[in-house]
Amino acid sequence: MAKACTDSILDLIAGLGLGAGDRLPGERELARRLGFSRTTVRESLVALAARGRVEVRGRSGCYVGTHADAEAESALHADTAAALDALRALGPHLAARAAHRCTPEAARRLETVTARLGRFLVNRDPAQTAREYLTFFVVLAGVAGNPFLSLLARELAQVQGLAVRPTMDKAVVESFFALHVSLLQALQARDARRAVPLAAHGLDAFAAMMGGGELREAVA
Repeated sequence: MAKACTDSILDLIAGLGLGAGDRLPGERELARRLGFSRTTVRESLVALAARGRVEVRGRSGCYVGTHADAEAESALHADTAAALDALRALGPHLAARAAHRCTPEAARRLETVTARLGRFLVNRDPAQTAREYLTFFVVLAGVAGNPFLSLLARELAQVQGLAVRPTMDKAVVESFFALHVSLLQALQARDARRAVPLAAHGLDAFAAMMGGGELREAVA
């Protein structure tokens, strides 16, 4: 029961597009949304806090943590590039499914992540850019209702210390972001026909911008 609740909380974080430092709904609201008792929710939050996934700040509530689960890092060790390749292969199908299911609320969540992505691009921050772009696909997976890709994207987005060889000159960045914004607009319009190629081109542009598509674990 506790593990199911823990997984449900992680899925909710992904579905809401919450990033590090964002506040989670309260225990009562989590229990209502997820269908577990408040005691089970509390135990799951404690377990997630021990893993660095969330941070409990006394009476102010529970917030998304800044540290990845060591188990997730181990599972993805040396496999980040392969996981990204899988995302590139599945992304267009995911975009098609999400376009048909993109409610106004889901569209707003995707727009929020896109706004953060834009800020990181303006600041030329490759590591945060990579994580925020992957977070977009975490949210997209939640919208599409694909649990496998949701898990893959979520764990990939949580990997710490990504080593990238970015090509973040102005023309490359603007080209990538224009594709991404076009994808967002297609999803908001629930236009799957446009969303599919835009997702494919955007993922290719992201991989090229990040250095030939290689996202590798950083080594000391």
